[in-house]
Amino acid sequence: MNDAQASSPSAEGTGSRLRRWWSAQADRATDTAPGAAAVFSRNQRILLLIGFALVLILRVPGAWWHGRFLYEEGSIFMAFAGHRPAGEALWRSFAGYLNLGANSTTLAMVALIRAGVLPLGQAPRFTMTIAMLFQIVPAILILTARGRWLANRRAVLGCLLIVAISPFTEEVFANVLHIQFHLALASALILALDIPDSRLTRAAYCAPLLLAPLCGPGAIVILPLFALRTLIERDRARLIQTGALALGTAVQMLLFFTPNPLRGHLLDPATLSNVLFVRLVALPYASVFVALPVGESFYHLYLTGGPGWWLVTVLSLSCFGWLLHTALRGGFDAATWLVLCGFLLASVSFDAGMLAMHPSRWFSPGSAGRYNFLPLVLIGMGFVALAMRNDRRYVKICRGLVVLMLATGAVTFPYPIPDMNVGPDWQSEVAVWQKNHDHLLATWPPHLWVDLSDRDRPCSPPSLDRMAASEPTYCEGNWLALVVGDSKLPARHMR
Repeated sequence: MNDAQASSPSAEGTGSRLRRWWSAQADRATDTAPGAAAVFSRNQRILLLIGFALVLILRVPGAWWHGRFLYEEGSIFMAFAGHRPAGEALWRSFAGYLNLGANSTTLAMVALIRAGVLPLGQAPRFTMTIAMLFQIVPAILILTARGRWLANRRAVLGCLLIVAISPFTEEVFANVLHIQFHLALASALILALDIPDSRLTRAAYCAPLLLAPLCGPGAIVILPLFALRTLIERDRARLIQTGALALGTAVQMLLFFTPNPLRGHLLDPATLSNVLFVRLVALPYASVFVALPVGESFYHLYLTGGPGWWLVTVLSLSCFGWLLHTALRGGFDAATWLVLCGFLLASVSFDAGMLAMHPSRWFSPGSAGRYNFLPLVLIGMGFVALAMRNDRRYVKICRGLVVLMLATGAVTFPYPIPDMNVGPDWQSEVAVWQKNHDHLLATWPPHLWVDLSDRDRPCSPPSLDRMAASEPTYCEGNWLALVVGDSKLPARHMR
């Protein structure tokens, strides 16, 4: 073989090409740039953060006006903290995992009420305020972090609005029960952002990474992506981030996580792709008014099967295949990590993480809207990052999709889901309870009750075979009976 042949690309070994490609990804991943600080002054970023918080308040104005506990926040977490020793309440695993954020906040609230520092009538505003502190963490990251995709005013504003007004996601705001979703979002953002220069900031990034897995399983799902980015970059700071997330994951999985009888209903690939199409394509980019009938049509096709079902399956897979191909063709940059996080979280959440529900609700974009939040926001910000690549092949498409998503969110913003914005008056319930401590206080939605009685009754181990509607409302057995009764599942979906 002559020298020319030896040096030709065709003669280059597969291992050499792979090493060259890997090195290019590492170089691209560590090519840092200033973020929002390059396009907004410090005062402007403070004003943007304040504006972001105000938008979150206006997302569910009725909740802030009246004060509310949402779902299990009052009926389970607050009531349990009021009836059990502090240590048991703090480390209680409920519905299969430890929610340290909800446990610690409601435990602190109960302690303040007993000490006479916090009036019981104002207790919901305490939890809502604590929740707000966590809900602005992603905005703080967007406004302070480094990343080429955030060195543009429109990109920064677009990302903030995507977090704040994504349609049908009111469920995750103004309650400590769901701060786990905001911590998982912060973790995904840290994965996509550049490593900060300051050692103090690097250390601060580890706080949400450590806490997020201890509040819920969302952040655990993206741990493999942290490991992959660490392997690509071989950066010590990225390794520390992965270690912080892995430590929190290990504590949750080894000490607290338990299989839950209402989770783990696996969907076949066709059903999963079509559920994701309704929630992640039709909802944000074609409007709620289109997504609702599309979901009904998909459910009908799910029941009947046939060519129509497989036709929409091909459509769904084509849309998601195009997005993954577009994200990956630019290498491992912020857009790629955001899109991969969104898809991974969506697939796991809707395939195994959702509470069991009737199949008709899988295709309803407003049902279990908390599961929409992370995929919608991460893929939406992924389009922002794709548009910032300035690749003429798809930049206009990505910008158009971002505009469509924001338009859909703006249209639905004045009309929050009623169960999230309207409910029983807590202070009136407290007034009745003060005269009779056996009164169960109504919370939001109104079919949930808070037991603050003076009697402490034991709870049975949770099981579908031992559901106990007669147990106190803060027991998991009572909760299981309520969820199964509400889901109206066919027998085959309850096993």
